[in-house]
Amino acid sequence: MEKSKMSNKLSTFMESGIYRFDDTNAVFIDPVRVLNRSYNRFKVSPSAYYSRFFEESKQTAKESSNSRKRKRKEKKKSHPLNERERAADQRHQELRPLLVKAHESLLRATDLLEVMSNLRGGLDSSPSKCGGLSSPRVQQSFVELGRVWQAPLYEITLKFHTTIKQNEDGGSPIKENFEQRVFPAFDNLVVNETGDEVEAEFLNSQYILPPDSGFYMVCC
Repeated sequence: MEKSKMSNKLSTFMESGIYRFDDTNAVFIDPVRVLNRSYNRFKVSPSAYYSRFFEESKQTAKESSNSRKRKRKEKKKSHPLNERERAADQRHQELRPLLVKAHESLLRATDLLEVMSNLRGGLDSSPSKCGGLSSPRVQQSFVELGRVWQAPLYEITLKFHTTIKQNEDGGSPIKENFEQRVFPAFDNLVVNETGDEVEAEFLNSQYILPPDSGFYMVCC
């Protein structure tokens, strides 16, 4: 029964990207699977999204507890904290028990640990009809671009995709149309109000806007 229960939880995680632990309110999220639930024609590549591999932890909950005890015994260097540091330290102390409990729950979820090491490449190797955009060779810093004097002149192009059936019968061919619209990239609300993802082009780089989404970039 327990094995079947864990298999169902893992199956739900593979579909939704969210793994719920039994003994804590914390959840484990795979952002790639969560994001891909919002896309129809494209997908997020795990190998491009993750900057490093997930390695299966060999440390048990007991070893983790012993490590924390050793660290508490180590003499800490004391130095006066300013107001912001004291506030940050207080938040850390309040959240620490919750984080420790969540980590211990993760270490006990052996079925999840078994698939974590393959999160970076698991979806890339599976067949899919969806396409993907290659990562731009030069990553744009939108914060830096918003500070230059040319920022108000930058434009972004949205490519709207529409599918139209020529006839009402199910066997009729499908016609696809693409409409391009140009908007100011900064100091302007750029919105995708459709129920489908939209391709965007900005400074020779391509991006994807999820359905019913938007963004606003400000000139500094």
